[in-house]
Amino acid sequence: MDVPWLIVAGFGAHIKSTRNTLFVQKEGIIEEYPLESVRHLLIIGGHTLHTPVIANLMKKGAKLSFFEADGKPVGTLRPFNNQEEAKFSEIQKNAPNYRYAVSIARASMKSKTLLIGGLGEIAGREIFYAGELQIFSNALDELEYLIKISEIRRIERLTTDMYYEVLSRVLPAEFGFRRRTDRPYHDPVNAIIAFGYAMLFGNVMFSVTGASLDPDTGMLNRGQSSLVYDVMEPFKADMIDREAIRFIREDLQEEDYECGHARCILSDPCMKELIRLFHQTIDQDVIDRQVAALRESLEQKTDYIIER
Repeated sequence: MDVPWLIVAGFGAHIKSTRNTLFVQKEGIIEEYPLESVRHLLIIGGHTLHTPVIANLMKKGAKLSFFEADGKPVGTLRPFNNQEEAKFSEIQKNAPNYRYAVSIARASMKSKTLLIGGLGEIAGREIFYAGELQIFSNALDELEYLIKISEIRRIERLTTDMYYEVLSRVLPAEFGFRRRTDRPYHDPVNAIIAFGYAMLFGNVMFSVTGASLDPDTGMLNRGQSSLVYDVMEPFKADMIDREAIRFIREDLQEEDYECGHARCILSDPCMKELIRLFHQTIDQDVIDRQVAALRESLEQKTDYIIER
């Protein structure tokens, strides 16, 4: 599925345009895009932007958004009388939240179940207590019969808590990980997983912004950035957790972190390596297609299919 937004990330790109073509030059490579195909240009990090780009995008009815390098939104430029965000915000508020919540919870639970299902082979021993896998299976079956979104959230939280407990059994005990906790993190495992989720959050936020969706109007989640959390939840296991487990088991050393009474801090070399690894596992194309599918589902009132 083609997406109508374009992301320019990192540092050092030169962005220029004619009335009909957008040019992005980075590291000696020039990429060209028909200006008509770029409905939203997202600029992440530090680049050189020629002012005709802004004027030409505005004339075509397109938008331009800026983000910090860590994914924090800075602002958006849009043509006068552009009401696309308001339109989709209203569509989201009137969407059948229950149907979307079930799809999101089901995909999230399936992805986590598939990952932990193969952890016994990685650990070389049995890691499940009696009946645990059946609980995951029963929870998936139960989703179809739940009536309230609050019930869907409850069962999704239950299986997620169990999921992290199972993950803890394949990780070295000396790292002190038992379950997911809130900040501040007191063990390196929670710190690493949170670091990966923050990266994934940024990538999803780019796509949600590019699609002109309201990031604060979710279906399963509620509150600030709730739609971003909805979209990223089914991708956590494959895009972050799988590689985090491998890194922690095989590569994490004592010098990679420092844990004190207040919190656990990852070293700069460790964070640089995690950035490199998660850049490989976070698939922006998959995220873009998923957000485009969500936008299409909302606009056309069709089923929301989550990619795997």
